[in-house]
Amino acid sequence: MHRRGRFVVLRELATADLDRAAEMWGDPGATRYLTADPMSRQGAAEALREALRSAASPRRRTYHLAIAQPDDDTLVGSVAVNREGRSSAYVHSFVLHPQARNLSLAGAEAARLTAAFCFEELGLHRFWCMCREDNTNARRLYLGLGMQEQGLFREVDFKEGRWHNHLVFDWLAPQWAERRRPPAQRRLPPTDATSPRGTAARAMP
Repeated sequence: MHRRGRFVVLRELATADLDRAAEMWGDPGATRYLTADPMSRQGAAEALREALRSAASPRRRTYHLAIAQPDDDTLVGSVAVNREGRSSAYVHSFVLHPQARNLSLAGAEAARLTAAFCFEELGLHRFWCMCREDNTNARRLYLGLGMQEQGLFREVDFKEGRWHNHLVFDWLAPQWAERRRPPAQRRLPPTDATSPRGTAARAMP
């Protein structure tokens, strides 16, 4: 699996990623909004081994992928995709290294590349994800990409001395395809001129 963007590359994790992965997955700041706690180096090594085993499975259902810089292939993040049945996936454990270049742009592009992988390569109809209710950057990112906020899971994890709610977002294949079309080919919503209410409103002084 390999998808290249302007700011990041989405690819398989590799054994050579261990040092950066351990540094990133063990960073309390980078993992603050994850449900999991920061990992030890031993825990990171085991997680990497499990990702490599999953990648080699002929019945693969989990894709724990690397986010890397396009120029030198340095690991700057990771994301996990769990297939659910035949048509859906749960995207989670999205984390970026605090020292990643162009951090906000890298995050947005990594999310788009993950969506492209789910819809175009895996042929899925829907993927969904969650972010902690107080993670305003993630919420802004998902809404900016065109995802729909669907609801709230209460008290999902206990961190920093209290329980945290998580917001749920999803994306459907038709919505993804619509956003991928050139602007001139996109279906536009009805304008005010085509609705009686809009016509009346324009007629008012």
